[in-house]
Amino acid sequence: MANPEHLAILKQGVGIWNKWIDENRRDVIPDLYKADMRGANLRGAELVGANLSEADLRKADLIGAELIGADLCGADLRWTNLIKTDLRWADLNVANLSDADLTNANLFQSQVISTNFNRATLTGACIKDWQINSETNLDGVICEYIYLEDIFYFGEYESKRRPINGNFAPGEFASLYKNILENTDLILRKTPENDNNINNQGIQFYSNSTIHTWQKLRFRSKTEIKIAEALDRTGVLFVPNSLARLNTSKGRENKEADFLICYNGKWGVLEVDGPHHTAERRVEEQERERIFKKNGIKVVERFDSERCYNNPDEVVQEFFKMIEIGYS
Repeated sequence: MANPEHLAILKQGVGIWNKWIDENRRDVIPDLYKADMRGANLRGAELVGANLSEADLRKADLIGAELIGADLCGADLRWTNLIKTDLRWADLNVANLSDADLTNANLFQSQVISTNFNRATLTGACIKDWQINSETNLDGVICEYIYLEDIFYFGEYESKRRPINGNFAPGEFASLYKNILENTDLILRKTPENDNNINNQGIQFYSNSTIHTWQKLRFRSKTEIKIAEALDRTGVLFVPNSLARLNTSKGRENKEADFLICYNGKWGVLEVDGPHHTAERRVEEQERERIFKKNGIKVVERFDSERCYNNPDEVVQEFFKMIEIGYS
């Protein structure tokens, strides 16, 4: 559930919240998981990178709020006022935005897989490189025009207006998008083999995948983000979910670690064991661990996902001790 302290401060008012965030920005990632904020006045709230997954934000006022990189996966945003809200890189997968007002909102590189936009207003929104699939509901969307460029980074914003002149006819925007999704791969990068999908991060992009984001990085689970936040608090160098190029019995290959960490000049791999780490996969995982160790990573340790989620700082400190022992 939501961090009680964060929720209490936010309920005191946006001004108090923003001041508190500014004073603690380096140490705090707002945790408002499953928070009940129905009808809340959150105009201009600083919620960068916030965990708002499954939060109830029905009829909330978020005009001009900063939700850059926020996790809104599964959030209830029905009838929410999101005019001019900054949702760059936000995770809106499976969120409910029915009847929401996203006029002039910035959805640059946001994730809207299986998101419900039924009767939502998207006029003037920036939708450049948003990640969308055929399950995204655009029925009844009100959209006179959109932008295909991010106003925050590019000067020729008006030239990227679509349509260039005039407005979409009622229902035309949704119809155009449905045709694009049915006939091309330009919007959704469907397979890892697609050249557009090349990325050093090992996470594969599928239409039915839920990818969580934090600090412009992608993760498979909220638990991994908890570990990333804990590592960030320690100030160490770490590389999350990235492919490493190394020697194997079959020659040079790519292998992925959940977290490759450098602690006091010593390298180790921290793995988060979630539901996908089954007994059947254990042989494969042990072989991967041996490959990392043969390539000079002396410490490879696995931790239960539930413990990682509930006590991430404790897990990280225990891992650091294991690195010290492993290199002694």
